[in-house]
Amino acid sequence: MRKMQKKNLLIAADTFAPRIDGVSKFLQAVVPALASDFNITILAPDFGPGCSDLESTPGVRVVKFRIGKKQWGDFKLAIPAFSTIRKEVRNADLVFVQSIASIGIATIFCAHLMKKKVVIYTHVIEWQLALKNVGFRGIMKFFSRIIIMGLAKILYNWCTLIIAPSAEIAEIFSNHNIKVRKLIIPLGVDNSMFKPPRNRRAAKSELSINPDNIVIGYCGRLSKEKDLPTLHRAFMRLQRKYNNLTLMIVGDGLPEIRALFKDKEHIYFAGMRNNAIPFYQAMDIFVMPSLTETSSLATMEAMACGAAVLSTNVGNIKDYLKNYRTGIFFKKKNSFDLSNKLEILIRNPNLREQLSSGGHGEIVENYNWKNTIDEFKKVLMPLCYEEPEKLL
Repeated sequence: MRKMQKKNLLIAADTFAPRIDGVSKFLQAVVPALASDFNITILAPDFGPGCSDLESTPGVRVVKFRIGKKQWGDFKLAIPAFSTIRKEVRNADLVFVQSIASIGIATIFCAHLMKKKVVIYTHVIEWQLALKNVGFRGIMKFFSRIIIMGLAKILYNWCTLIIAPSAEIAEIFSNHNIKVRKLIIPLGVDNSMFKPPRNRRAAKSELSINPDNIVIGYCGRLSKEKDLPTLHRAFMRLQRKYNNLTLMIVGDGLPEIRALFKDKEHIYFAGMRNNAIPFYQAMDIFVMPSLTETSSLATMEAMACGAAVLSTNVGNIKDYLKNYRTGIFFKKKNSFDLSNKLEILIRNPNLREQLSSGGHGEIVENYNWKNTIDEFKKVLMPLCYEEPEKLL
């Protein structure tokens, strides 16, 4: 029997290894699984030394573009070569876009001109992120919002399908007059990798942390929208009352935010790590102080590793974080509320254990990465041939 020829899937991403964030982690997990069904080309920024495993994955080709000098928040945009993108789009059976920064914009534009089908996955609410990073104030902020929202609507409406991690995120797009069809595919976690440690005290010792200390942690980008100063203020307030606390920061980004944590007493600054699992496993409490999220993969990973989670109520985090059952919410930009909630957990090891167990169970039962992969395959493969039948 003749074997079916693989279709060509073009993935456009504005972030890539060695930078570590939700998009790069998503690609690291999803691309090898899709490579068995597609010939994959990835358009990505060249952030320098530190290759991704994807560059040596059979059936995967990575095309990189140099990055510009201008810094937008913690991010530098790639300078895409339109001739290269046009060539890759022409050869693609389907285009799968991860963001609408420079590479994503150029790819959607070329695909629109060539009448190619485009699927976009909403890792973040792009216009919210852009507005927090442009740095304009007053009248310039007003006009930048009009321009950013207008461009976002045009680009999203040029797509064939928007995949969102939750119905609420999909509704946000609909409420902004983005009329493209939408499908819900929740993100998941690889529970064979992200799991509680056999012994949390030993996990702390492996990182040269006093095993008697309560470790409060964060993992992710050090960027404005993550609002890490709120976590810093809350920790400093608690540190004056308790001498058995360690704050662990895993990630990197803006120098002014890094300066809050690096080389400071009682703070373990791990920096950017390709493998965050040993750090999650050493955390008693994980804090996500972000002002904007969609799924917050880092929060899900921390729960899978058995950390008790405190988070702001943003994005679709509330789909899996049930207050005082699988985690605890605190108010955005409120270090006093955060320090009060942290103190509750510091004083109540039984509650920490209850949230640890409940959070881990929620992720294992309802957010398995294999289900996520299967759903993406079900959607992407038919789109190479025809429009999907079951869309929201």
